[in-house]
Amino acid sequence: MRSETSTYTALKESFKELKEVFRGNVGVMAISWFLFSLTGSLINPFFPKYAKDLGASDYDIATMRSLGTLALALSVLPGGIITDLFGRVKIILIGTGLITLAQFLYALAPDWKTLTIVYILDNAAHFYQPALTAIVMDSLGKGREFKGFLALNIVTALPGLFMPIIGGILYDVIGTSGIRYGFLAQGMVSLVVLILRVRSLRETFKPRDRELSRIILELAGYRGVLTKAIKLYIFTSILWQIALGVVNTYMALYVIEELELSKPTWGLISGVSTLSTIISSLYLLGRQLNIEKAIIGSSIVVSTCIMLYSLPSHIENKLLILVIILLVASLSNIASNIMGAGLSALQTRILPVELRGRAVGIQRVLDNLGASISAQIAGLLYTYLGPSDSFIVSGLMGLASTFYLYVIVFSSRRVRGK
Repeated sequence: MRSETSTYTALKESFKELKEVFRGNVGVMAISWFLFSLTGSLINPFFPKYAKDLGASDYDIATMRSLGTLALALSVLPGGIITDLFGRVKIILIGTGLITLAQFLYALAPDWKTLTIVYILDNAAHFYQPALTAIVMDSLGKGREFKGFLALNIVTALPGLFMPIIGGILYDVIGTSGIRYGFLAQGMVSLVVLILRVRSLRETFKPRDRELSRIILELAGYRGVLTKAIKLYIFTSILWQIALGVVNTYMALYVIEELELSKPTWGLISGVSTLSTIISSLYLLGRQLNIEKAIIGSSIVVSTCIMLYSLPSHIENKLLILVIILLVASLSNIASNIMGAGLSALQTRILPVELRGRAVGIQRVLDNLGASISAQIAGLLYTYLGPSDSFIVSGLMGLASTFYLYVIVFSSRRVRGK
């Protein structure tokens, strides 16, 4: 009885936290990211398979991802600069309009080469990512950073409970046309999001008398803050991206082609792992965590899970394969969610308001350069070592990256303690 009361109280506190967090701009972003996730969950799990059905090879898929992330890397630094030069909202609205157009172009792509061009343009149009992150950072109350990002992750994850299953069924029944309809739906959703953001977003940063040359040169005055941030970015943007490269690039193909599970089954795996993420996030909202320890522990768990993905390739029983993938994917998603919210909270505490656009722009450049490099490394690992060994090598890279993260996080804590 006491246990049930404790659980009820924890859930009540969690929903109270959600209500407090989702005010103003954060609420607008929660709704818009939920809507994007609604259609994104329908098509994103199958994007590599869609590209392959349009004629791409395994390595072509890695190259496509590499080119797209490179385009994003080149666009977000200017995006971060103009975010601190002109404010957040105008940049968000322009970027949302451009990606709305891109969704309709995806649906019309006749082959993988055209799809690649659209993918590159779509990624370049995401130059407004620093503005999105900055407006959320600006709008979260002090002390609510971790729970705020955790709450946003919950809302974004909700459509992942069921939409991947629907997407898998559509793909099985009507083939690539099912994904094309998904992109058309995403285009319509993007229009709705654009209208919502035009009507509801409120500016959080209004720079005065700022010139482009000055806004770049004054970065030298934030050398100490930027040094701390860049040490963290080396992990998030490069080391961790490389460790996740094989999973991010080939997981769908691994499950559908190597393990010979159906597309709806892959959708089911995505849905179940998303459910576990939501439940764990609701549980954590009502509790206090040591963010640094949670990040390190989560990184170790994710790295271990990557290596465990290699197990099913040595098993013939389909039911056992499904159970292993479900368990490992769920555990990995839970840990990744905690880790992502924790890292975002750390960055929010490090960065002053007037620097956030440029700092996030620098991070996004490194993120996408890292993703571009990791896609190429993933392509080499997957094609030359094979799926099983490539997961093991990736997991070991993740553990090595975790050691670096431990050193920078806890050494900075010791310095603050002095």
